[in-house]
Amino acid sequence: MTRRMSIVTGLLLDVAVASSMNATLRGAWPGTEGAVCPGSIGLSGHGSIQMTNAFWNKPYDPAGEVEVNNGIISVQMKGRTYFSNSCVPGSFSQNRYAELNLLNKRISWTTNVAAAGCGCNAAFYLASLPQNSQVSGCKDFYCDANSVCGVRCSEIDLQEANKHAFHSVLHMAEDGSGVGLGYGGGGSGWNSHRDWTKEQYGPGSSCINTNNPFRVEVSFPVNNVNGKVKLQAMITKVSQDGCTLEASVELDSYHFNGRSSADELTEALEKGMTPIVSYWSAPDMLWMDGQGADHLGPCQEDNPDLCGESVQFYDFAVEGLPFPLRI
Repeated sequence: MTRRMSIVTGLLLDVAVASSMNATLRGAWPGTEGAVCPGSIGLSGHGSIQMTNAFWNKPYDPAGEVEVNNGIISVQMKGRTYFSNSCVPGSFSQNRYAELNLLNKRISWTTNVAAAGCGCNAAFYLASLPQNSQVSGCKDFYCDANSVCGVRCSEIDLQEANKHAFHSVLHMAEDGSGVGLGYGGGGSGWNSHRDWTKEQYGPGSSCINTNNPFRVEVSFPVNNVNGKVKLQAMITKVSQDGCTLEASVELDSYHFNGRSSADELTEALEKGMTPIVSYWSAPDMLWMDGQGADHLGPCQEDNPDLCGESVQFYDFAVEGLPFPLRI
């Protein structure tokens, strides 16, 4: 083969690959930039939930696949899926997303993060998608407190975790850092949450052995303030084989730019927030799983290239709390 023929052949191959990639973005899912509907799960205490998969992970960065089989949500890297009342292939609408009011309730689920090492994040969280009228850069009305797709809204991270670290975090819409609980993370001169230890949570640990699935429960107790219900706290319990780790954060301790988190997050939950499952990675996730200044965190460095193929979430349930629940 001559050099000219090699160049022409190479160019034709490049065109073919580009054409195939464009076709994948246009046609691998129903409709341009449209939703895919992987199936439904049961949410005990609520009813059947349809799942709606994101098309974009971030603007112009295609999302990974999310599969639903026998009630188990299996999320591949960059996958994100929304709890929905209904799902229409090829179409997104904020009016179809589930609106859960979890005031004075608890939500629980089982998760398997064994494939998620340092630099990987298996996430389950709430965001105010139904109240967001802006389509966003991801073209699906997605919003969060870090403006991943260009729109901010209130967010509650029920689980941001890998097999070394676990966090639950409250976020006012303008506060990307938030206030939370759990274990892991930090940087030069600062430490993130230290409610638990690596001896209690992690691969082969004494309480939550993250090589195996474990149960998570997050509660939202309320106070009655002058005849109005106010969110009081977030309480997280992580359990496995009879051993439980627990931590809480009270809303009285969380203000941002002079504003009360209790007011904003009570309103967000009252209006209804959408549960979201995702799996993502980054080379700079030491804020979540790093050793911190005290060197008591789990990870010396993040290795996103070593993240496993998928993480799983299943056996979701919602139930009411005694009124009022005191902590």
